[in-house]
Amino acid sequence: MRTTDRRAKRKQLLRQKILDAAREILLSQGFAALTMRRVAEAIDYAPATIYLHFQSREQIAQELCFAGLLRLHERLQAVTADEPAARLAGFARAYLEYARDDPETYRLIFMADPQLTKAVFTHQSADGAGAAAMALIVNACSELRTSSRKPAPKPVEVAELFWAGLHGLASLRLACSQALTSDEFRLAQLFTVTITDW
Repeated sequence: MRTTDRRAKRKQLLRQKILDAAREILLSQGFAALTMRRVAEAIDYAPATIYLHFQSREQIAQELCFAGLLRLHERLQAVTADEPAARLAGFARAYLEYARDDPETYRLIFMADPQLTKAVFTHQSADGAGAAAMALIVNACSELRTSSRKPAPKPVEVAELFWAGLHGLASLRLACSQALTSDEFRLAQLFTVTITDW
């Protein structure tokens, strides 16, 4: 292996080490605890080294958000029901399971800081994981509209309403579980039936 290849590999490994340490801090202590100094301490490097790879904690947080959106997209993509209504029900379950299983990343993406969320979704290209996740939902809504005889809103409007409803359930469960007296999966099922019954 050439020296330049080895150097590039070491750089990539250190970058991943930084992200892994940042994710551990996020999971154990939350977004407020994520600082460049803490990340540096966690991997036993000088803070200046972290700045060679990331300009700020916000940039690290964005990378963690992109990885989190990719995991969310993968969960949605694993839903393979043929019928669009069944697929949307599967998406609802997968979405809420993701928020339940990875709450700190979910909070980071959607709840921690409005400026961070805006930056993540502004920076994501049209083929990014967030857009790809939305496209799966829009496609299912388009199929539903094709099979419906009733006048219906645009598929993208229904998809955005669907995502907003799921986000509402997920964020209430994470931020204020006392506000939900019912199981969020049951509520998502009822919500999905309402959405799909055009």
